[in-house]
Amino acid sequence: MGSTKRRWEEISDRGFGEAGDLAVCLGCIHDDTLRDETQKNLNEWTCSFCGTTADEDVDKPIAASFEDFMYLVMGAVNFLYMSVEDAGLVYDEGEWFGGVVLDSTDVAHEVCEGDVTDEVLEAIGHAITDQLWAESHISESRPDQALRWGWDAFCEEVKYSSRFVFLSTSEESSDHPDDFTTAELLRRLKKIIIDNDALLTVAAGRVFWRGRLADSPSKLAEYKTAAALGAPPRDRTSNSRMSPAGISMFYGCDDIDTVVAEIGAHSTRRYAIVGAFETTRELTLLNLADLPPVPSLYHDTGRGQHYYDLRFLHSFAVDLGKPITLDGREHIEYVPTQVITEYLRFVPEYTIDGMLFRSAQNNGVNCVLFCDSEGCIDPGARPSKPYLETKDIYLRLQPETVHWVRIVAKVAGS
Repeated sequence: MGSTKRRWEEISDRGFGEAGDLAVCLGCIHDDTLRDETQKNLNEWTCSFCGTTADEDVDKPIAASFEDFMYLVMGAVNFLYMSVEDAGLVYDEGEWFGGVVLDSTDVAHEVCEGDVTDEVLEAIGHAITDQLWAESHISESRPDQALRWGWDAFCEEVKYSSRFVFLSTSEESSDHPDDFTTAELLRRLKKIIIDNDALLTVAAGRVFWRGRLADSPSKLAEYKTAAALGAPPRDRTSNSRMSPAGISMFYGCDDIDTVVAEIGAHSTRRYAIVGAFETTRELTLLNLADLPPVPSLYHDTGRGQHYYDLRFLHSFAVDLGKPITLDGREHIEYVPTQVITEYLRFVPEYTIDGMLFRSAQNNGVNCVLFCDSEGCIDPGARPSKPYLETKDIYLRLQPETVHWVRIVAKVAGS
């Protein structure tokens, strides 16, 4: 075999062409993992992209050869994409059928945009072998996309078809590995939560703030008890994001600003009475507010099922906290999050006492705790019912923190 043919086969196998004498410095790389991996291969004194040159007095290389750098990039590319031929797409009359088709420049942008400077990104697009790419084999979907479609189908099902008996009735499973029934989607979510350490243990003494709207500060004295400021009694519980009418839960926030943003978002009342509750025992919360980051694909430890699971979990968290217009349709739009909440509260083998999620109003941290008005007590008070146990009490009001705040009206466009 001639050297030219061997070189051509090497280029074909690695997925990128000749890199020439190019070198890239750490300053041209924004992704932390890609920068760390590139730092292991520094062997050049000048960056071809920004012109930075090593300090003569230090005499240490400041850049890596672009060829070494491209091996790191191709690890990520080959995890997410494959050639249209390997994907089994069908070519007919000048077009590919069976999946989304991308060229090498598209792939470079999908994988690396934001991780490197624009100059380096352009060079990556030129270096990747000139071929067409697909996201997955024609017979399957990318795992995070399959989960996303499963979640969308779940929302459609519980909003418009069945929301009370789908776990107890048989659903016909598809032969396609990427299709989920509603029950299968919930079981998969339950597993993803455990596999990706999304549960947070909260020690007793953690503070959550809660508020009520008021017409004037003179109402302050009316809200200095847990019964008045805590979770509402069942007969006064309205439809909410995580709980339907009649099922009382405690909604709170990490700080006063988020409380005011949440309760003042849909009202013209100018005052709020706010107060702090502290947890009375250790709680286990589903922490959708601070999920583990989606791993970088520039290291082999990031290239696995957990990458796809975390991508889905992050998008799921955004969905659960997204703004809902209170125009009457919220009774429908809240259904998926209500069903998910009830499932996670009662079905998993592990205990979940509530959830943390980001506010749609200011990105602060909200909580929903699975306790009703009887789970919120005043200092020194005993449970209101003799059958209540320590585990049924979640929160204790700190009455000295109760005060009024003025709600500042938002300026249109701000």
